[in-house]
Amino acid sequence: MNYSKRIEDVRKLIITKGLDGVLISSHHNKYYLGELFSSSGYIVITKSNQYILVDFRYFEEVKSKSKLFEVILLSSKNTIEKRLHSIIIEEGLHELGFEGKEISYDFYQSLQESINCNLYSLDLSQIRSVKESKEIEYIKKACNIADATFQYILSYIEAGMSEKTVENELVRFMKEQGGEKESFDSIVASGVRGALPHGKASNKIIKKGELITLDFGVKYNYYCSDITRTISLGRCSAELSNVYEIVKAAGEEAMRKAKPNITMGELDYSARDFIRKSGYGNFFGHNLGHGLGIQVHEYPSVAPDSDELLREGMVITIEPGIYIPNVGGVRVEEDILITRDGCSSLTNSSRELIVI
Repeated sequence: MNYSKRIEDVRKLIITKGLDGVLISSHHNKYYLGELFSSSGYIVITKSNQYILVDFRYFEEVKSKSKLFEVILLSSKNTIEKRLHSIIIEEGLHELGFEGKEISYDFYQSLQESINCNLYSLDLSQIRSVKESKEIEYIKKACNIADATFQYILSYIEAGMSEKTVENELVRFMKEQGGEKESFDSIVASGVRGALPHGKASNKIIKKGELITLDFGVKYNYYCSDITRTISLGRCSAELSNVYEIVKAAGEEAMRKAKPNITMGELDYSARDFIRKSGYGNFFGHNLGHGLGIQVHEYPSVAPDSDELLREGMVITIEPGIYIPNVGGVRVEEDILITRDGCSSLTNSSRELIVI
């Protein structure tokens, strides 16, 4: 991992924004920049220096491995506000960025009252958008575990099981295969509950003739996978079978379109327009996809009105869906890597409608 480059990317961003430094508090950005994956501790990057500030629980460990940072000890007397104030005075900082979307109002108020510096909310999400080769390797491994889990669960599901039972087995198997933990709360939505895009597993009993949407993922070395497949337990209705083929084709159309320098909006439109022309435009209500990495949902958002450009090395999801209230729903989701000339799929489970 190229931590020096990552730090310099942040430094370039704060200079571009006219700032003297930035306080980083989110666990994902702390891990990305300094391998500090904890709800505690902070990173401060200025134009000329970088610091990690932690309490005694992490101090010795961080100090031994964080050669790029000056490590500062926090305590009840030497709080983050006091330590930050000292850095500000020592370096003569006037304009300081902070992760406005990540901190509480109370902490923001405490900073304002404690430090002699102007504060500006700064979004750091774009610095993680293009993945390094090692990051891609970890995401691929997480996707491989997800693929193996899907193949396994096909032989496990039976009529009469609850959605919760299936969810528990998904999680158990992913961990058995080397996954650290779920990327997010798994979705198991059967029958009419398939019309709920985020229908978390319930105590509903799965019945013959129902579609079952399985949306799950796992973390490997802190990096996420996120896959959705919709399967049929016995033969489903002709309408839902047709809906499945539309969703599958819409996702494949988007993957054909995905390549560097097209906008997220164009990519979203390619699938959304296909679904609209098939007569189900009113039943696809969410974005086509999102970035994937340390967080399961991160920059960029593959959204209808986005003019952000796809770039080589981005990892995103493609997940069109059709959700018909009181009938059911279908979603098929792939994790893809944007390559020089197009994209490659990191999830390789069959996209055909599987009947078990």
